[in-house]
Amino acid sequence: MNRVVLAILLSLSFGVLASPPGVQVPATNLEVSRIAFGSCAFQSVPQPIFGALVNAGPDLYLSLGDAIYGDYDIATKSAYEVTPESLRREWQVLASNPDWQSLVEHVPVMSTWDNHDYGHHSAGSEFPLKAESERIFLDFFAEPAGSERRNRPGVYDSKLFGPEGRRVQVILLDTRSFKSEPVLAQRPEGVEGSLGKYAPNIDPAATLLGEGQWRWLEQELKRPADVRLVASSGQVIADEKGMDEWGNYPLERERLLALIASAASGRSIILSGNVHFAEVSAVDTASGRLVDFTSSGLTHVNKEYPRASNQYRVAGPYVDLNFGLVEISWGHSPEVVLKTIGVNGEVQFEYLVPPQESTPPSLLQQGL
Repeated sequence: MNRVVLAILLSLSFGVLASPPGVQVPATNLEVSRIAFGSCAFQSVPQPIFGALVNAGPDLYLSLGDAIYGDYDIATKSAYEVTPESLRREWQVLASNPDWQSLVEHVPVMSTWDNHDYGHHSAGSEFPLKAESERIFLDFFAEPAGSERRNRPGVYDSKLFGPEGRRVQVILLDTRSFKSEPVLAQRPEGVEGSLGKYAPNIDPAATLLGEGQWRWLEQELKRPADVRLVASSGQVIADEKGMDEWGNYPLERERLLALIASAASGRSIILSGNVHFAEVSAVDTASGRLVDFTSSGLTHVNKEYPRASNQYRVAGPYVDLNFGLVEISWGHSPEVVLKTIGVNGEVQFEYLVPPQESTPPSLLQQGL
């Protein structure tokens, strides 16, 4: 896609912040073939990974959460209680970061959030500042006044790009605004368990997305698209770590996988973040292999997290600063390659998404 043409069509609305924080991306018939994404960045430190990202020449960047750590002081390595004023201050720190400014100057941005930019490391639907946090978030990312996103709870979003036959749908889920309280794992002293502190919540009433977002998602997945990117702040397929992931809500996870697998058209790919390393996970469904491409983090990583078991891993892990890149080669049937790229701009690993025509075993046969 010609990014100069796209820039001319962009609608800019900088909200209440002093520095232009991001680029608002309209639905457009212009073709996209290179979509970058990433997660987890301290706002007050250099972000050189964005230089490598800009040099990769993506048509679009997806910010999948923790664009700021609004509840965490990196100097003291401690969490603190946020206020609307402190959230605005930390978003302004990001807006003033030269590496972030270079990113948004060159690449259109779409965004959702995770816990730290939502406002609390374990917060969900009960978070008392969620409405104010949402307004601050949408202001920062230049959401137009009066938009559908402004007029409903949650920051979930969807846009279509490209003409018929080369159409990409980007769906951004909101896994914080409606999330039920998690279940804490109960382990006897001295007995090791999963890496994280959570256990599966099997309550049928427990939710990650909330019924309103579920209804919206079902309708979005019916829209015609040749390639469909479904983005979640946390991992969907990998479910063994006990961290902040869909595995903590197994009924919701099963519902999402089944809904994506039944999408009427196109090849669907899950994008995710949160875990401070990169990998690709996959399950086989009745409509073909469904992959979850994870990229994290942009300014910091954790070498312990990828040591947790992941029976679904098919590529990676890569444990250094990284962003993900989805490359689409258009033809009779689009070829999709997933690439993890490091701070030096080099590809660290890649994964070719199998052709849509494959028909492996169903989710039920996998026990999902």
